[in-house]
Amino acid sequence: MKAKELEKYLFEVSDAKFASFSKTLSNSDYQVIGVKNPVLRSLIKEHKDDKELNPNEFELGKYLEIDFVSFGLSLIRCKNVDEQLSFLEEKIHLAKSWAITDCMSTYIKKVSFEKFFDFFSKKYKSKYTYDRRMGYILALKQYKDKRVLEVLPLIQENEEYMVMMAEAWLLSVTALTFEDEVFNYLKNLSDITLKRKTISKICDSFRFSQESKNRFKSLRQKEN
Repeated sequence: MKAKELEKYLFEVSDAKFASFSKTLSNSDYQVIGVKNPVLRSLIKEHKDDKELNPNEFELGKYLEIDFVSFGLSLIRCKNVDEQLSFLEEKIHLAKSWAITDCMSTYIKKVSFEKFFDFFSKKYKSKYTYDRRMGYILALKQYKDKRVLEVLPLIQENEEYMVMMAEAWLLSVTALTFEDEVFNYLKNLSDITLKRKTISKICDSFRFSQESKNRFKSLRQKEN
C-alpha cells in the first residue's frame, strides 16, 4: 500500500462526529479525519513489514491521523530502543498534539534510566513544545527508579499548558513510589498552577490512599 492509498482509506473509514469530538481533544491546529486509535494501531501493526508503505512519504503536520500512522510505523520498524530514541530526537518536535507524544510512548521499547536521562537532558529546554512533553512522557516509565527524582530539579516552572500537564502527570505518578520526596518538592514549589494540577491528579487517582490525598490537599491550604 502506498502512502496516498492509506490516506484515501482513512477518509473512507472516517466518522464526522468523531472527527469533531477528536478535534476538541487534540488541542492543536491539526485537521482531524475522524478515525479512532484502535483502527490506526491496527493499520500500523498490519503494515509493519509493508516495504511499499514509506512513512517518509506522508505529508506531516496536516492531519492528526497521518502523523499518528507515520510516527507509529517509524517507531515500530526501529530495531532497538537506540534507534527509537534517535528517531524521536530528530522528529518529535514536528508533533503538534499530545495525542502523538502520549500514544507513541507505547511503541517505545524498555528504556534504561541512563538512555532516558540522556534523551531528557537534550529535550527539557527545547524551544519545541512536544520535544519537552516527550521527555516527561518517557520519564513516566521510570517512576519506580529512584533516580527519576533527578528530573524534579530540572522541571521548568511556568511552562506552557501541554508541557505543564505532563510535568504534573509525572509528579503525581512519581508520588506513588516516592511520596515524601514529591510532597517536599511541591511544598517548596513556587509554580502554584503546577502544584494545584499535580495535587488534583493525585486526588483523582484510585492508586492513592485517602490519607495520602489528604496530605497533599493540605498543601493547598498552606497557600492561603
